[in-house]
Amino acid sequence: MRKILFVLCVALFLTACAIVQKIPGSTDETAQKRPSLVEINKTAQDISTEFFEREKQNSLNEEEKEILNKWNNAKDDEEMKYLFQYADRNIELSDLITMRLGLDAGYTEQELDEFLKLGLYVKNPYCEDEFKSYKVFQVLEDFVLAHGCEITSYDKCSIYHGRIFMFPKQGEEIYFDKKILYPSDNSCSVYAGIFTYENNAGNINTVPILLFLSKTIDKKQLELIKKMREETQTRKE
Repeated sequence: MRKILFVLCVALFLTACAIVQKIPGSTDETAQKRPSLVEINKTAQDISTEFFEREKQNSLNEEEKEILNKWNNAKDDEEMKYLFQYADRNIELSDLITMRLGLDAGYTEQELDEFLKLGLYVKNPYCEDEFKSYKVFQVLEDFVLAHGCEITSYDKCSIYHGRIFMFPKQGEEIYFDKKILYPSDNSCSVYAGIFTYENNAGNINTVPILLFLSKTIDKKQLELIKKMREETQTRKE
């Protein structure tokens, strides 16, 4: 979403001076205090109103006219379609400004979505609770194979009734045999499709693709998971 919010280049007219003047309490002495989302939204609405008033007065400069043109064509922009497609209500320019200012102030995308009631985030329906952790037993170039653990502990990981999973490597994380993988408190296990591989004995195994994803997820990512599950199942059949 951060990339999307830069598309309209709102920073061209969101000067530091305007923000300081329009957000209550944002003086030099209170610069360290984060403004509330109500204050940020009020600032965004003021800026949006002023922008469109200046359009009526034909007093926009060329850069601002370009911003307006991008906004008028936002629904057809590949980067912006996500917002208009998945939001539960119409997206206003003030919403984008609120999100941009909110991100700069340290609020999360989920907090902003909840405040603006856009409905871009929903409860993750693919969360699984079959296993709480997973024990790596083979490390390959792009992924690892792991057993689902019945007991979450480094020294007590029972895999008697466990299942094998393919887990894609994440960033710079180091993987090794017997390492225990588990989702964070705000994340859950998601079976994002199926993966087929040949083991050392020459047998073909089909196992779930395991991902750790947020328990509250944006609708675009939700659609990608659904598509991945469908596509991998089709390839298997």
